[in-house]
Amino acid sequence: MRFANSNVLQKAQQKEKDPYVAVLVDGDGAKFQDGFLQDPEEGATNAALAIRQHIAEYVKDTDLSGDITIFARVFANVKDLAHSLRLSGIVSYEDKFLKFVTNFTNARAEFDFVDVGSGKENADSKIRRMLKYYHDDVRCKKIFFVACHDAGYAHDLRPYIDDQGSRLVLVETTPAAMRIKKLGLPIITFDNVFRSGLLQNETRVIPQSPPKQISSPSPPPRAQPPVATTTVTATTTTIRSGNGGISTKYKGSYAAAGGTGSHQNIDVGTTKAKAPKVMEFNQDNVRLDPPAKMPGNTPAQDSYKRKLAEARNQAFCNGHYLSGTCSWGPQCTREHDTKLTADEMVIHRYKARSCPCFVGPGCPDFACPMSHHCPQDPFCTRGNDCKFKNTVKFGDMHLTKAGMRPVKRWIEGCEFPEPIVT
Repeated sequence: MRFANSNVLQKAQQKEKDPYVAVLVDGDGAKFQDGFLQDPEEGATNAALAIRQHIAEYVKDTDLSGDITIFARVFANVKDLAHSLRLSGIVSYEDKFLKFVTNFTNARAEFDFVDVGSGKENADSKIRRMLKYYHDDVRCKKIFFVACHDAGYAHDLRPYIDDQGSRLVLVETTPAAMRIKKLGLPIITFDNVFRSGLLQNETRVIPQSPPKQISSPSPPPRAQPPVATTTVTATTTTIRSGNGGISTKYKGSYAAAGGTGSHQNIDVGTTKAKAPKVMEFNQDNVRLDPPAKMPGNTPAQDSYKRKLAEARNQAFCNGHYLSGTCSWGPQCTREHDTKLTADEMVIHRYKARSCPCFVGPGCPDFACPMSHHCPQDPFCTRGNDCKFKNTVKFGDMHLTKAGMRPVKRWIEGCEFPEPIVT
């Protein structure tokens, strides 16, 4: 009996020794405010401080001390997140976000920004494991769960619904999933710490039913036009610009462009909706590029060669000139400052299309300026001299005539590619 009482006393003492609270962040979905990310040094420190201030404010109405130890863990695919932030214009180059990650980890000894690599389940599994670890540790007084945007966690959170003292607190960033809200756990926000909206390139259509199949030619834009008082006839023009994507321009009514089943007036003004980029894939999920037309022998050829010879390291940066943003920023070793004419840009775009994409045949970047198979397919005659014949990472990047047939189309703004009906 005395031994049993001793164990109870020991557990009670352990519970009160070195108490702390934990913060778990699914960084792929819960993103820090733009201002923090754009200043990777001060921003990272201020982000860590803001988290601490919010927790101190929350616990002041409890029996916990405002200076209680806080362990914060952010889990994310850092490389892909940096890419998304750059594409959305939040950071000017990807290395800027990598600096933020390092500085956030160094801001406080108890704070870590953990790179889980590619694969959604990597972050999810670590968060689930850490959630259980903190919950089982009697010293952990509160768990602030910053991942309620993802309905997939509902099953993992359900066992804690009846948790005594509400040790688990949900922190909402983008709107919490309905399945999470229905659990009845307390939900708060960390104002001015995390973004409350999706990134520009994260706009998604959440289907209420299985996605509809689409048919050729290229589909209409997904954006809804503003309402006005006149309606005009629509025509479509498919533009293969050679920049790695296919755009469809619409003249006149979007309703007419979408078919006769849905009529809608449009604003006939000077501002035109930007058509979404489109990618197509064959049955092996190889990205299909639009034809690359060789530029003619014009004076621009000589002026381009002259500028190239004078360029930094005799190379123009593809990201800067063709994609609009360089992920290397100030560390880029290629030319950014030389101005190219429209004809010279055509030449440079063709040169980029003459090189294999570093990401490979499955590249998901709508703005990628390089090629994902040989531009001469299916009639390449260069044999082993072709750059696409024996690549180190992807082997032979040539396609047959059958391999050039598209079976799926991915429209910018949609979450997944959709099958093409011919």
